[in-house]
Amino acid sequence: MAHFLYKIGDFAAHRAWAVIAIWALILAGLGGAYTAFKGEMSDEISIPGTEAQSVQEQLQEVFNMNANAANGKVIVQTEDGTAFTDAQRQAVADAAASAQEVEGVDSVLNPFTALTQIEEGKAQLDEARNQLNAGSTEVEQGRQKLDAAQARIDDTRARFKANQAPQEAWDEFNANAQRLEENRKQLEDTQRQLDESQNQVNEARSQLEASAAPPEAFAELDARQAEIDGGRAQLESGWEQFRAGEAELNAGREQLENFTPTEQMWAELEAGQAEVKAGREQLEAGAAEAEAGAAEIERNTALLEMNSNAVMVNDNNSTAVVGVTFEQEVGSVSEQTLTDARVPFDSLDDARLKVTYDQNMNSVVPQMNLAGEIIGIAVAFVILVLMLGSLVAAGLPILMALVGVGASVLGTMALSGVIDMTSTTPMLGTMLGLAVGIDYTLFILNRHRNNLAQGMPLHRSIAMAVGTSGSAVVFAGITVMIALIALNVVGISFLSTMGNAAAFAVFMGVAVAITLAPAVLSLVGSRIVSGKRWAEIQRHNNQRNSFNDQDAVEAKAAAHARDEKATGWLKTILRAPWVTIAASVALLALIAAPVTALRLGLPDATSEKQDSAAYRAYTTMAAEFGEGVNGPIIAAADLPEGTTAEQAQELQVSIGQTLGEQENVDAVIPAMIAKDNSMLLYQITPVEGPSAESTENLVHSLRELSVPTNNGDISFGVTGQAAMAIDISENLFSVLPVYVAIVMGLSLLVLVLVFRSILVPLTASVGFLFSLLAALGATTAVFQWGFGGALFGVHTPGPILSFLPILLVGILFGLAMDYQVFLVSGMREAYAHGRDATVAVTVGYNHNAKVVVAAALIMIGVFVGFVFSGEAMIASIGFALAAGVLFDAFVVRMTLIPALMHLLGEKAWWFPEWLDKLLPDLDVEGTKLEEQMTAAPHDAARSTAKPSLDKQGANKQSADEKTTRVSVQGDAVQAPRTGEEPAGHQLSSGESAMPAPTLIPPPASSDLPSVAAASTALPASSTDLAASVNLIGFEQTPPTQGEDAPAPEAKPVGLLDAAELMKYATYETTDTPASREDGSGSQRA
Repeated sequence: MAHFLYKIGDFAAHRAWAVIAIWALILAGLGGAYTAFKGEMSDEISIPGTEAQSVQEQLQEVFNMNANAANGKVIVQTEDGTAFTDAQRQAVADAAASAQEVEGVDSVLNPFTALTQIEEGKAQLDEARNQLNAGSTEVEQGRQKLDAAQARIDDTRARFKANQAPQEAWDEFNANAQRLEENRKQLEDTQRQLDESQNQVNEARSQLEASAAPPEAFAELDARQAEIDGGRAQLESGWEQFRAGEAELNAGREQLENFTPTEQMWAELEAGQAEVKAGREQLEAGAAEAEAGAAEIERNTALLEMNSNAVMVNDNNSTAVVGVTFEQEVGSVSEQTLTDARVPFDSLDDARLKVTYDQNMNSVVPQMNLAGEIIGIAVAFVILVLMLGSLVAAGLPILMALVGVGASVLGTMALSGVIDMTSTTPMLGTMLGLAVGIDYTLFILNRHRNNLAQGMPLHRSIAMAVGTSGSAVVFAGITVMIALIALNVVGISFLSTMGNAAAFAVFMGVAVAITLAPAVLSLVGSRIVSGKRWAEIQRHNNQRNSFNDQDAVEAKAAAHARDEKATGWLKTILRAPWVTIAASVALLALIAAPVTALRLGLPDATSEKQDSAAYRAYTTMAAEFGEGVNGPIIAAADLPEGTTAEQAQELQVSIGQTLGEQENVDAVIPAMIAKDNSMLLYQITPVEGPSAESTENLVHSLRELSVPTNNGDISFGVTGQAAMAIDISENLFSVLPVYVAIVMGLSLLVLVLVFRSILVPLTASVGFLFSLLAALGATTAVFQWGFGGALFGVHTPGPILSFLPILLVGILFGLAMDYQVFLVSGMREAYAHGRDATVAVTVGYNHNAKVVVAAALIMIGVFVGFVFSGEAMIASIGFALAAGVLFDAFVVRMTLIPALMHLLGEKAWWFPEWLDKLLPDLDVEGTKLEEQMTAAPHDAARSTAKPSLDKQGANKQSADEKTTRVSVQGDAVQAPRTGEEPAGHQLSSGESAMPAPTLIPPPASSDLPSVAAASTALPASSTDLAASVNLIGFEQTPPTQGEDAPAPEAKPVGLLDAAELMKYATYETTDTPASREDGSGSQRA
């Protein structure tokens, strides 16, 4: 792998403009594909197979409706808070009618029309109730009459059977007898009155006669006597009538007492019975109709009462909500349709009305501003400048990251026309691509700068950087891509798409780092370091080349001592590794504690900015109508088979009332009855908002609810945006363990290949789990509990984004393994070069800690930038990733892992022999590559004759004066021979193909060639070499024990590093004039 990447870096360095042209073509092609094939993105998140999704599909089939159709709300308020005037109501009605005509709008509900219908319905029900009450009174009176008639008929029938006259006959007889008795009394009273009058007349007459009254005095008495006589005549006539009546009454009594019913009487009796029966049937029919009417009135009253909850006009009649239902689903309505639907309501300002639109009326896809990218890039640039000390060097990783992000975004968006994508698909790729793009280029750039500092030629430095650090970059990228691509196995389409897009962004970041970055580094040349730093490097190289053997040994020993010395934070860690481990684990456990209360969900409008229209609409709705109206629940009641239409109508009310009695239910609105009476549909308004825990509990309780009926039990299916969010969260959480197992399993395999160790990958994975839990705990504390929320723009805490944990696992695991590879590969490299395992920990830490810290800070800066992006979903993801990188890089990788590696010692690198033979050696550290380059003729040439580099990276040598000196020590003489460049290597302009040393037996003193002869043995294979090459001399006798330079072992040159090789063969080249623009002295290599 390292050798392959070396070739790639070498090609890019030598063919810089060709590589740049290729990337320009790639970007142009991706841009053209984006322009030609881009499609609309949706903000809808759904998981096929969830219960809510299944219910939606069932509603589509039963009611031919789309339960997931977008429903926007237009909130209209009077400016002064007073009740709507008739003119204002009409203005709203006109706007609603205009919106109804917009293409893409299915229906518009005018709240005032609904309010009028409710009021009219109530009046009609009151009138019907009064009519029903009057009819009920008539029915009751008729029932009483029929009951009395039936009683008489029953009594008559009994009497007929007993040969007794009907009671009516006896009643009539008794009535007649009573009347006769009354006549008798009247006759007797009349008789008594006549007798009294006669006595008075007689007494008056006797007095007149006694007084000898004249005859005219008797005239009055005669008149009275005539009246009395007339009265007596009438009385006698009355007595005659009485006696006749008495005789008739007696005859009737005798007839009644001797009664025998006739057939006619029986017929008349049965006819009366038939009349009573018919009358009762008619009465009962009327009573049944009245009862049905009463039930209908009661049912309609209950329905009207429940439907009153659907009228979106507040109590003081100052706020109304117009409902707009679109033909497309949530998140799929075009921007043009939304704009056209808002236009009619925008004119309501003229009617002194305030208009606010909710989330579904404002935008299809939430647009993320550039604040996140700008903040992240600014932070990265500052860190890079501080680390690298050069604006050019600091800008290069950012430029490369932007190229990679641009390519990945264009490529991803080009597929949006054929693949369904959510609004977060490119955002995640942008976030991750920017972060890893900077880091990956930084690792290669840093290695290249170190190579230059060691005196390595430009092109070879670039190729070696790609071959060594590039290997770590490739495998780090592979671990990230494995984690992201593994999202496909969870079976959730939007996550799979998001993971694939992010993996593509990482791939482009890797590709840019190992191809385009080397090409640009080749063009930049020595400007990759500051002028001051370059001068220091030149002075250091000159000083090193002037070292004698003892100086070289001492320099090497000093370098080794510096590498092996633990200082600063590492010294603290290694002083008490067990304490370090315990403290690290305790700290991470404390931060992770809130994860036990983690709740998942999807963000609602409360997570938007407080000055946004969506937030204002949400809070206004909550204040005027209750929080639950922002997240209604759709409940479908499955009726038992065989339910009739009448039963369905009755159940619609009773079940609605049952639903209204459930805990956390604010209102229930009956919606529809299926044509086949198989299902009832309700809209339920919870007490709290869609993301509240009580709403989640309500969804679960409704699904568990069962209502018994005569035909069977009724169960409920629940859907709607609130239910869908709950199902998505639960499904994502359920697949998380499977995903973690897959990611960690595959990545462990990769890490085993990289490190050829069992314990190192295991410690890396365990450390990741600590980082993951700490990141989730911190995210829960800030975004769910609100701790320190003001610092991160969290004004309304709520549940954590449902797919954040699974994304955090994938991304953070990949990044954690990045730092593991970059840090521990240095330890592995030191161990492979023969260092003690514990010493190798210090060496690897000292070599790579600085760049890992810088990379982590850059990553954190990029992610923190997205916290302030203005998009709630991206903010929580950015925070979780930033926290995860912070904990993983600084607590786990830079603290916990070194302590563990120090304690494990040699055991850390234990690897079964059978597995070592079975698995390929990937040489991620580039150890074999360095050995090959040292042993290769090309490497020897490059290490002994280093061309000077100007600030533009050009190789400059003068043919005016060059002197080459070969010093030979040891038991073998390094005699020169003509060398060849290794296959695939291209010489740069001015780069010399120097002869390479080879091992030959040391010559005797007498066999030493003359200077002239020796000079012919060193041919200059480049025209840039001086024509005159003088052999200064050979030193045959090796130093003895106790001398400054110890005798080296006789071993192949391939086993020597550059510093060791310098002790045995040193070519001194003096260039005149100076090789640098500033005219500084000679170049020595």
